Amino acid sequence: MSLDLQGSFIDEAALVIMHYQVDVFDILFGGSSSPLLGKCNALIRQWRRTGRPLLFPNLSLGADHEHAPPSTNRQISPYLPAGRFRNGLPVEGLAMGPGDLLYACPRASVFHGTAVDVDLRARGVRTLVMAGISTTGVVLSSVAWACDADYDIRLVEDCCYDPDEDAHEALFRSSFGGRVLVV
Repeated sequence: MSLDLQGSFIDEAALVIMHYQVDVFDILFGGSSSPLLGKCNALIRQWRRTGRPLLFPNLSLGADHEHAPPSTNRQISPYLPAGRFRNGLPVEGLAMGPGDLLYACPRASVFHGTAVDVDLRARGVRTLVMAGISTTGVVLSSVAWACDADYDIRLVEDCCYDPDEDAHEALFRSSFGGRVLVV
């Protein structure tokens, strides 16, 4: 996989890899390897050459689920009885490195209840190159928030996944309602 990393947008960009974490891979792939990891690692290696920030926000509800949402949250609440999302550990084999930023996120949007936006702005970031699992969860929630916050968003389709293929394809077909540039 090759992403065109030429252009002035790189000077103000960050790569945001969302929910590439143990619990997500266990739920969606049953602990089996997924080609997504290899594609994402290729993207990460290519991005490292830019010298720009790399963020890894993961869903983490706390060791005792102290950050868990109320039962009215239909997206996250179903996972609580199984004890999921306590620590937000990255999936094994993810190409993380020194200086990368890891965030524990209490909701699907990586911006909700975190310092992600403050940290990005402190680094002069105006463009987000984003990828994540799942498209109808973290990607949709985070893209909507980032668009409203006036970020220029580039979404890496090859590194996004959702078990609902129809919804995944519809979101990319519409470029998330005109909010992103799909790359």
